[in-house]
Amino acid sequence: MHVHQLIPVFSPDDAMGQAAIAFRRALRHAGFVGDVFAEEVAPGFESLVRPISALRAAPDDVVLYHHGIASGLVSTLLHLRCRTGVVFHNITPARFYAGTRLEEPLLTGRAQLAALAGSVDVAIGVSAYNARELVAAGFSNVRVVPLCVERARFAVGQADERLLRRLKALPGPRLLTVSRVVAHKRVDDVLRLHAELQQLASGAQLFVVGGAAAGSAAFKALREQAQRQGGVTFLGRLSHAELVAAYRAADAFVSMSEHEGFGVPLLEAFAADLPVLAFGAAAVPETLGGRGVCFDTKHHAALAEVLRTLELEPALRQRLVEGQRERLADFTLEKTAAALGEALAPFRPARPARGPARRRRIAVVVQRYGETIVGGAEAHARLIATRLAERHDVTVLTSCSQDHLVWDNQLPEGTFRDGDVTVRRFRVARPRHMRAFNRFSKERFGRAQSLVAEEHWLAEQGPVPPGLFDALASEAFDAVAFFTYLYAPTVWGLPLVKDRALLVPTVHDEPPLAFHVFEDALTTPRRLLCNTPEELALIRSRFPNAAPADVVGVGVEAPSDVLPERFRRRYELPERYLLYVGRMEPGKGVPELVAFHQALVRQFHDAPALVLVGSGPYRPKGKGVYAVGRVDEADKWDALGGALACVVPSKLESLSLVTLEAFAVGTPVLGHAQSPVVAGQLRRSGAGVTYVDAKGFALAVQRVGQERAALGEQGRRFVAGQGWARVMAAWERAIAEVGVHSGARVVARSE
Repeated sequence: MHVHQLIPVFSPDDAMGQAAIAFRRALRHAGFVGDVFAEEVAPGFESLVRPISALRAAPDDVVLYHHGIASGLVSTLLHLRCRTGVVFHNITPARFYAGTRLEEPLLTGRAQLAALAGSVDVAIGVSAYNARELVAAGFSNVRVVPLCVERARFAVGQADERLLRRLKALPGPRLLTVSRVVAHKRVDDVLRLHAELQQLASGAQLFVVGGAAAGSAAFKALREQAQRQGGVTFLGRLSHAELVAAYRAADAFVSMSEHEGFGVPLLEAFAADLPVLAFGAAAVPETLGGRGVCFDTKHHAALAEVLRTLELEPALRQRLVEGQRERLADFTLEKTAAALGEALAPFRPARPARGPARRRRIAVVVQRYGETIVGGAEAHARLIATRLAERHDVTVLTSCSQDHLVWDNQLPEGTFRDGDVTVRRFRVARPRHMRAFNRFSKERFGRAQSLVAEEHWLAEQGPVPPGLFDALASEAFDAVAFFTYLYAPTVWGLPLVKDRALLVPTVHDEPPLAFHVFEDALTTPRRLLCNTPEELALIRSRFPNAAPADVVGVGVEAPSDVLPERFRRRYELPERYLLYVGRMEPGKGVPELVAFHQALVRQFHDAPALVLVGSGPYRPKGKGVYAVGRVDEADKWDALGGALACVVPSKLESLSLVTLEAFAVGTPVLGHAQSPVVAGQLRRSGAGVTYVDAKGFALAVQRVGQERAALGEQGRRFVAGQGWARVMAAWERAIAEVGVHSGARVVARSE
């Protein structure tokens, strides 16, 4: 079963499009999978919202239509052979636009809404006010599902610093209004209030945030009025970070709107700790819920006195702000998801029941999987899946991709076996174009983003295998273990099974970690199974509400037949070499490693060679540099066993598996000091040396040359204390805990 959504037009600036993306996120938390479809999609957003022509609804699906004024989607909805519903955000009464070109569409929209009343299975109002309008229009199964606002997105740290400084430099008090500049929003009344406030405080400022129709005569008149009275800044449409700056720079928020179906800006102001004064029309009293200042008479001079009092009495302002914070608790993601789940509960198919069994059914979700993938979360997932399969029925859910840069469907779709593990591969919806994606990411990193922008980034990041999400939503797994926080299979898949979810987060300090959307992965599972204390500390610092966590890591067992000479002969290598194992990418620090090695070669005639194992776009070159490409497991262990030292140049690691593998065969490790995780592994083990620059690299190589045996022995002892018995015991405890909370009644096979 899918729950799809229809909207007339998708634009990142459009309130209905924003609501549809927020609903899709809440639907995931309610356990439903589905897409958003639109008649028109803004260019560049095709990965996030699909064209209406792509909609293929099965009879047991539900399609929710976000009602648009006089939209042709009504006809589309009526011809669907599935369950249908309407999401109603409100229609502005035509009286506000009498005599304009908008009067007739507004009247038509009302008629369309009434015509749908007997044809849909469920009607959803985003407020009780809207729900009453649906009942009046003739709908029977009417539910209320409020929108949500995340307070963290409006913290002062999310503000655009340049705009915040510019606006705060203006004299006060500073008023803010956020809305489209249209008739029923009554920006003209806000200007009148500002003029009254100027009589009490000559420096009073007004910031107007919102777009206006091109060539609008009403907007032109407002601008002329604002120029006459002074102290008014029209900021237009803003990015999310700029919007937060406007909220955080203001002293009070004012709404004079005479028709609000919900009032998202009111709650955004609440989230920004900005006192709110709002005219109590339509759904505004309901949204405010007795908080802020709600007035029913537009007495501009009296309201100016209230604003002046709030400025002069900080204690009164603080009490107002504290009440607004309390009100936000009614508009959380959890509340929206619960309301959606209740509204759609009659349509939800029963999840297949598990019959009596001695072994738990466990899913492992990872973006790509296979024996040819060297290192990283994918290799970690395979190690864990293999060992869990000794006691449980383990199914890996993954994509058909091998290449994490392009996510193309290189492998066949279907079910396969990897020893005792069942592997199910699902096709990816679209490939990734890495150069374009890197440019896209650069535009978004380092500044606060809206939910729509973050979801768009995640869709572009991929991989997006729709069948994987369907399997999670419909099948009866007793526990689901997700590997790595960063990709869509985790962020979009984990909420579907959060009552049974475990996550190996593999978090490190990288730009995407600032996105709030990753809270879905890091706060909702039953438990996090972290790799190192440094990783856990980073998670706690960024996500204070993160799920309960243990430091588990991974076990390592070296094979008994490691033969370094076999590797050297096969690849015609010198006896003394430093070894790198991993992806051949700039992001892994390989170019810097090669540069440091070349500096070493120029300084010392007997410098060891540099051997690089792995594949990727980077092509290393230099004197004494040997790039041998991808190798099998036996060659990898032989290479590790014969190296003077293994080098880990990456600064972004949550666990360096190759470090533990090197320790297991008695090989020291050189690690970049700017990687907290690797530096921590070397500090705790005493089995390696850190470096930060070319000089430090040379000194580190000299030290391992002198102390290799002693360092190697310390590495062996460290790995012996981090063995598989301890790791799998932690996994079994976590799986047992998930089973208890999810109501699973099966037990693992006795040893």
